[in-house]
Amino acid sequence: MELNVASWDNAKQRLCQYSRRQPENSAYYRILYNYREEFELRWEELFKQDYGYLRPEVLKSFDAYLNCGILRHGCALACCENCSHYELIAFSCKKRVICPSCDAKRAHVFAQGLQDRTLLPFVHKHGVFTLPKRLRKFFMFDRELIAELYQASWQAYNDYLNSILPGKAAAIIALHSAGSFLQWHPHLHGIFLLGSIDDEGNFHLLEQLDTELIAEYFAENVFNLLLKKDLITEDSITEMKSWEHSGFSVWFGEDILPENAEQRLFIARYLTKCPISLDRIELVDNPLSPSVRLYKDNERVEYIEMSPLEFLARLSQHIPPTSKRNHRRFGKYSYRSQGESNKEAHLNADQECNLELLEEEREERKSPSRYWATCMKQVFEIDPLICKECGGQMQIKSFIHSQSEIKKLCKKKGLADWRAPPPIGQSEVAYLDTSPEYVQ
Repeated sequence: MELNVASWDNAKQRLCQYSRRQPENSAYYRILYNYREEFELRWEELFKQDYGYLRPEVLKSFDAYLNCGILRHGCALACCENCSHYELIAFSCKKRVICPSCDAKRAHVFAQGLQDRTLLPFVHKHGVFTLPKRLRKFFMFDRELIAELYQASWQAYNDYLNSILPGKAAAIIALHSAGSFLQWHPHLHGIFLLGSIDDEGNFHLLEQLDTELIAEYFAENVFNLLLKKDLITEDSITEMKSWEHSGFSVWFGEDILPENAEQRLFIARYLTKCPISLDRIELVDNPLSPSVRLYKDNERVEYIEMSPLEFLARLSQHIPPTSKRNHRRFGKYSYRSQGESNKEAHLNADQECNLELLEEEREERKSPSRYWATCMKQVFEIDPLICKECGGQMQIKSFIHSQSEIKKLCKKKGLADWRAPPPIGQSEVAYLDTSPEYVQ
């Protein structure tokens, strides 16, 4: 598996000045807008047998995305202090998986937080743990198993490392549930500390990494998990162990050195990347039978074609429960370990009466800015609050929720507060109903 750091910069090359996002123009938005109601009504008929019951967070996420970036549903008013020029900035939905725009911001904030406050200045590796196809369905129908899947991968790496080195390992692991074509394919990506930290704080580098042995540990942990839940039998385990290729695999990339900040940031962003890319979705607007082409990558060569309802059904599998995080921290990177380290550092600073040093440390550990404008500047290297008229600095003056007020402001600027996307599957020639009850 190869990850190209430059791919994250592709969006930057297309931007030289900020312009308001218009999600209603995308094929993705059109599909959701035109098929959301039919999707809900026909779920039991078409998809319940393959995908289980329709989870409430799915419809909530769909509805939130349909409001995301639409001025009518709320916006911020940014005004230039020099020339009084103003811009309207639509609110975002902040939903996971469903919205590529909101996930891009979330990935940036997450990565910057890891780089600034979590990742130790030692060598790391990007690792991937993969399950066999035969076992993947269990984790779709019982989402509570996913928490134990995290533990199975971490325990495999930790047991291997503890058999070689003293001290404590560290990792941050995230679940990716989607394959290239949005099929259910749960696998785990993680940033793993390549070594351990002993009680004195010394780092011990792991010289070699036996991925086959770690994969064996991982397989054993997963088998024990599913056996405990009565989801498989001993005979099934024996059969799978006799296969030439069990389907369990573990992959680790090249060393990520502490001075390579861009590579660390890229891998951290990749952990929480959105499975949906607008560049990979094409709507085939056939009047008789509309379909969706989902491309494997941005090269748009290999693809599969499906109905819009099937596309939404596949997408629905990957929307996580609202209360569940999509990553876990282990070992030295666990919240408990980090809390204890911070507490000890603060006590030492207080004992030395070095309040200035303590204040500097707190300043360094501040969370990265979650403000929209700051993220835009750091991700795309453009400042969205630079006035297009005079080049001055704009300021957010108010947040507007009243639809009537938004409509007035949009009318002054010649903007539409909302415009319905084009319908799907209708011929260009209007249909004329000549039945008696409609003939005047």
